[in-house]
Amino acid sequence: MAVKKLSFYSKTYPPVSYTGNDELFLQIGSQQVAVLVRNGLSNLPEALEQFQLDENEEWQDALKSILHQSELLRRNFSERHIGFTFPEVLVIPESKFSSSSTKDLCNLMFGEQPSAWIGYKKLPRTYQIMLAYRIHAGIYQWITDRFPSYDTTHSYAAAIEQSLQDANPQQITVTLDFSEQFFSAVVVSGAQLQVIQTFTYATSDDVLYELLNGLRQLKIAPQQCLLNISGTVSAGSELVERLTEIFPTIQWQRISPSGIFEQVYEQFPAHYFYTLQRWLL
Repeated sequence: MAVKKLSFYSKTYPPVSYTGNDELFLQIGSQQVAVLVRNGLSNLPEALEQFQLDENEEWQDALKSILHQSELLRRNFSERHIGFTFPEVLVIPESKFSSSSTKDLCNLMFGEQPSAWIGYKKLPRTYQIMLAYRIHAGIYQWITDRFPSYDTTHSYAAAIEQSLQDANPQQITVTLDFSEQFFSAVVVSGAQLQVIQTFTYATSDDVLYELLNGLRQLKIAPQQCLLNISGTVSAGSELVERLTEIFPTIQWQRISPSGIFEQVYEQFPAHYFYTLQRWLL
């Protein structure tokens, strides 16, 4: 059964006071589901819930359990935004994109999944990039049954946009975002996207192998790179110490807290929830 891992609710604006003016942000991934609410009048984030998923649980059962436990999902909202973090995503140049071939490409890259739904996200025209992402059909069915209207995206969209917006044409930037068993890596060189990919890991050796092997294939030396880090990794961990030995410059990605995140950051480092905060901007 899915377990509520953490929850924060505004003391001055608790869930019972939510109205149809407020916005829901629901992030779904293979390990966790996060639920955020933004006040429709102040635009401040007012609540955060995070649920840990049972590895062997069926999606319909997991989402039913989350709906039962959540103080937020049973409310009505003016807008509903759903983001996915699953690694089954294709980054396709807009000029090469064809919806008719996407399913075959997904099957080729990630294996056959008969019970699947494929979504699309077009990045701003200046980037000329399309994302095609695959999710389990049970998740899509739960969403369509639960919400009368919504928009969807993938975490890669914001990661690519942010990396390209911040890119320095004279610099190579590597951006890492960690969860408990996965990390994503975005490499930008000369203000051009080189690669974005998600890897599984269990040890710091796994992270270093995947990262350094990828840079070697791109013919990029770590000493040339600025390394950005966010997600659930500790600044004093063995992994970060080893990364510090390899990369000359490391930056922790943070956004100044507002609303409910002022409470959150009394218990957690600011970089832990960077991607969720960035989604609200």
